[in-house]
Amino acid sequence: MAPPAITVEVLPAGYGDCLLVSCPVGERTWRLLVDTGPDECWPMLRTRLAALPKDDQGKRHIDLAVISHIDHDHIGGAGLLFSDRSLGLTFGDVWFNSPPRSKVRGVAEGHALATLLGAADTDLPWNAAFQGGLVVAPEGSFVGLPQPDGTPRITLLSPGPTQLATLFKVWDRELERLRKRESEKPEPGPAATRGVSVLDLKLLADKVTAVDRAPANGSSIAFLLEHHGASVLLAADAFPTVLEPSLKALARRRNLPGALKLDAFKLSHHGSRANVTSSLLEVVQADHYIISSNGAIFHHPDDEAISRVIVYGGHHPRLWFNFDNDRSRRWGDLALRNLYGYDVTLPVDEHGLTLVLGVGRIVM
Repeated sequence: MAPPAITVEVLPAGYGDCLLVSCPVGERTWRLLVDTGPDECWPMLRTRLAALPKDDQGKRHIDLAVISHIDHDHIGGAGLLFSDRSLGLTFGDVWFNSPPRSKVRGVAEGHALATLLGAADTDLPWNAAFQGGLVVAPEGSFVGLPQPDGTPRITLLSPGPTQLATLFKVWDRELERLRKRESEKPEPGPAATRGVSVLDLKLLADKVTAVDRAPANGSSIAFLLEHHGASVLLAADAFPTVLEPSLKALARRRNLPGALKLDAFKLSHHGSRANVTSSLLEVVQADHYIISSNGAIFHHPDDEAISRVIVYGGHHPRLWFNFDNDRSRRWGDLALRNLYGYDVTLPVDEHGLTLVLGVGRIVM
């Protein structure tokens, strides 16, 4: 049997994101790391990385590391990652956006990135796929990247120049917040939870809610990854108002009518009502929707967002939660699943969950 096309490990990164993606490329495995979760999750990530096989030079190679944006729940462990020499990690490229700097190439760029992320004396490639410039898509469009040697196809969808310009205006403020280990202003706590089975999901899905306007979230690096017929959208905390026109432009370029159909979609902003909108789900739909959050601090995922996925996310979607807790388990109510036609997968242990995407199939 051929190996799976894409394996997505949704690591238990607390209230943040940390994903390890693997794809077979010839006789080797191509690997992508997206974000690190907050700093307290570093021991978990380090243990997982230490289990990666070494190459002939005794190194563990990550082809691409993406630090999506500067919120603590995504970037908190980055300094520890890039400064840990004991793991023997090497990186083919590291994507991370910061304000424009002097046009210095080579070692100095790696030092600048490492210093900014809290690591010391570390040489790293920085946005090499973009010739050392910003990881940015044209306004309302996308960037399709080259596929060297049969590696996965990556299509950048976010951020656009407007979102980066907005972030850079408040860069010092955002960095100070990052130093204080803050991700954003906490949202108000949810009302007392009723049994989900008594909720009207259509009513919740259609509830008018504000969209995300946080500058850091808007700057998120979000992209579509495709390999051997399988596909996953990794949305970080991107704005729906950025993803929608980018995805529409991609569908037009591919002459695809209606919504873009994918295997999996890592929901933006941990399933926030401000980032998962009904209009977004008119543009892109998946068989499987991933929610990365333990619900701490920001109370994600929001009921409105999950309801929108169930009601508008396509035929019989499956929800994947990387934490088994009251906030996720309630969506597994059998009567509710039968009524609305969806499924739920919860992790079987404390290691998060793994989706194995193959050509035209999912092996769970």
